[in-house]
Amino acid sequence: MQQQRFTKLLSPTDASHRLTIPMANLGDFEFPTGQHAINIEVTDTTEQQWTFKLSVRRNNNPNPRPVFTGEWIRFVKEKGLRAGDRVVFSRQEVEGGMQYRIRAERKIFKYWVNVQ
Repeated sequence: MQQQRFTKLLSPTDASHRLTIPMANLGDFEFPTGQHAINIEVTDTTEQQWTFKLSVRRNNNPNPRPVFTGEWIRFVKEKGLRAGDRVVFSRQEVEGGMQYRIRAERKIFKYWVNVQ
């Protein structure tokens, strides 16, 4: 069963450089011992695959500040996202591991609609 992990309104930095992940969701990802970055395969609502690099600050920093980079900016540009839009990130356990999904949304009047 698919579990929604977080919903985030995009800030100007999220839309132009990297997506900051809520700290509460860092535990949703497994980092091999000693590593500070991993690649996450993510599927969008059109079934397109994206590779986001999830990284945290090194050296046991008390504020690891997890962020998505990698194909994140390409995703933003292809979807035409901007500050104020939002993304919904979810995961589902499948045979062999986790499957991650992302949905981009824009508010039109009072309703959030999918951005294809």
